[in-house]
Amino acid sequence: MTSLLVVITAVLGWHLQYLAFDFEFEKFFPNNHPDSRAYQKHVEQFGYDNDYLHIIIENDGGIFNESYLANAAKFEKSLNNIPDVKNVYSPLSLQHVIKSPTGLVIFPLMHTDSPSEYQMKQDSLRIFGNPFYKAAFSSNRDALSIYLNHAHFNDQKRSERLLDAIRLKAQIYEIPKIRLVGKLSAAGVFISYIQNDFGKFLIGSLILSFALLLLIFRNFKSALLPFLISLLSIVWLFGLVGMVGVKINLLSSLLPPILFFVSMSDAVHLMNALKKTEANQKADKLKQALSIVWIPTLLTSVTTAIGFLSLIWITTEPVQILGVLAAVGILFAFIVTFTFGLLVASVTSYSTEKSLIEIPRSWLPILISNKGKISISVIILAAILIPGISQLKINSFLLDDLPKDSQVRRDFEYADEQLGGSKPYEVRVEVADTSLTIWNKQVMDEIVKIEDYLLNQYPIAKVQSPATIIKYLNMVQNGGLNENFQYPTQQNQYKRNIRLKNRIDPKRLDKLVTEDGKVARLIGFFPELGSHETDLRNKKLLSYLDDTINKDLINYRITGTTFLIDKSHELLSINLLKGLVTAVGIIGLILGLYFRSWKLMIISLIPNLIPLILIAGILGWLGISLKMTTAIIFTIAFGIAVDDTIHMMSYYLKNKEGDPHLRMENTFKHAGSAMLITTIIMIAGFALYLFSNFGATFYLGLFVCLSLLIALLIDLTILPLLLMRFRKHASKR
Repeated sequence: MTSLLVVITAVLGWHLQYLAFDFEFEKFFPNNHPDSRAYQKHVEQFGYDNDYLHIIIENDGGIFNESYLANAAKFEKSLNNIPDVKNVYSPLSLQHVIKSPTGLVIFPLMHTDSPSEYQMKQDSLRIFGNPFYKAAFSSNRDALSIYLNHAHFNDQKRSERLLDAIRLKAQIYEIPKIRLVGKLSAAGVFISYIQNDFGKFLIGSLILSFALLLLIFRNFKSALLPFLISLLSIVWLFGLVGMVGVKINLLSSLLPPILFFVSMSDAVHLMNALKKTEANQKADKLKQALSIVWIPTLLTSVTTAIGFLSLIWITTEPVQILGVLAAVGILFAFIVTFTFGLLVASVTSYSTEKSLIEIPRSWLPILISNKGKISISVIILAAILIPGISQLKINSFLLDDLPKDSQVRRDFEYADEQLGGSKPYEVRVEVADTSLTIWNKQVMDEIVKIEDYLLNQYPIAKVQSPATIIKYLNMVQNGGLNENFQYPTQQNQYKRNIRLKNRIDPKRLDKLVTEDGKVARLIGFFPELGSHETDLRNKKLLSYLDDTINKDLINYRITGTTFLIDKSHELLSINLLKGLVTAVGIIGLILGLYFRSWKLMIISLIPNLIPLILIAGILGWLGISLKMTTAIIFTIAFGIAVDDTIHMMSYYLKNKEGDPHLRMENTFKHAGSAMLITTIIMIAGFALYLFSNFGATFYLGLFVCLSLLIALLIDLTILPLLLMRFRKHASKR
């Protein structure tokens, strides 16, 4: 057995080096959802709308500066030579076109090669008098945006190479200030925070937990065993993750503390049982300890694992991965505890010295004499907090978890404030009448309605669509004057623009209209509003379109990564809560069958549901929104807290000697003390997460600590009173 454990640990430990992190936001989109299927079809026709970077280059003296324009133009041109760059668009290389009697007159929109003061002034008037041109410039006129379309990355290292190459080019061409706004820059900093927290707080939890175990057990050997069991459990699980090639995402990065403290709970209960047994012979001590903790620990492991496995019914890959890995890790912890733990225990002598933390014998009399006050206190607390649940709303901000002083967050906020928005927005349009194309005027008239609403009512900045092309061509046809950048209402004017459009290289149009002319897209950018506000605006948009659009001509739908990310947060938050309800139901059913009593099933769930309900109320009153990273807290807290309840109930119900009071005293002495130790260690470990600058990590630490503290108080007060009352009535029957 020892050799087998050594081999397994060595093999899995070797594979820890292959751990990798995943930054694909698209994987959080729900599988087989109509919006996801529509998005995949849209991607096949137009590519990923999130494969872009807004490269914002600033100059404090204003953009119309001779040396700045010269360097900016060289910088923009050099970007095309970077690997993985597909296209680069900016006003620096855009041409202004005028149709004259002799043909098309083409000249630069911005003169960048030694421009005169007069040329720069004329360029400025032309740009800022035209809504199409000025969308690429900051409102304070100190910056312009270069739009870079890049390859679709599944590899963080490739994306980092691209970002580094862009920054290097900026240094070479003496660009004074550069901001990178897009998925790559955001994903990079998210991965950085996850990696830092993943290692830093795990190591901190290990050190703190061992120190607390040493302090509590007052014996190095007694402290070392639970520590090693937890460490081995983590090595086994993440070694397996590295072996099978599963990447760590935002959700699965939460697994180390979950597994560490669940395995710690198993080990502490075993260690406490070994210390409390009265047998003299080592073999007898092991048998007595096993008789106390084997079944309860097996039950807690199976129920918690099943609870997490219920997440596989949520059709989102990262959530399914979290459920499977958590279940496997919990079972690994059980196996390690009762193989490695027992092997070490069988060859090691442990101190029977009383632990520093014990439940005093006076606790039960105090509890019984104050049971009325305790019940009233819980009712009052619930009456205060439960109404807060009605204040909860699902709302997420893309970069809300980043610190306010994060450079990436500041860059996105700058784009929101100065350039109209940082988040891509997309509407898909298909012709309903297949005999028509997007370019037929009656179809285009409907697209104009959508574009006008997006520009003026939503509002969306930098909207581009087939209608934008028609407006631009109308300007070209009419002397290139800004006031002629408008949609032609007359059929003959429209036909003139279409004839001019047909002379343009079709590759310039493929990002807006499919080759067959049957599908189009309206794309733009808007500021971070939060998923709740965005959803309200989307509903207003769809309501307006339902009332005004001729559906015999076109079909329309909102799509794109921004829409699906917001949708995913909503669906994930709801589904995680549904998964929690499922887990509660499954665990309750298993406990009801094990205890052979539906009343005991209810009693077992009360100490674990009360903390969740109270935490939900606290979230509501504090105005903290439900989102993926806060909704998952409920699942984690329930999965961890239910272990102690099962140990308490199992020991009390198994111990049939004496009256209910004596049985409860023995339960406090054995299971209660272990529960107190594990909860203190878990709260201390999760409290470290309060020092994180990353919002998801901070809130995990805060609310899991609160949940565990409330669960402990309920387990030490309400649960004993309920159990003794149940046993009293059972005895009478």
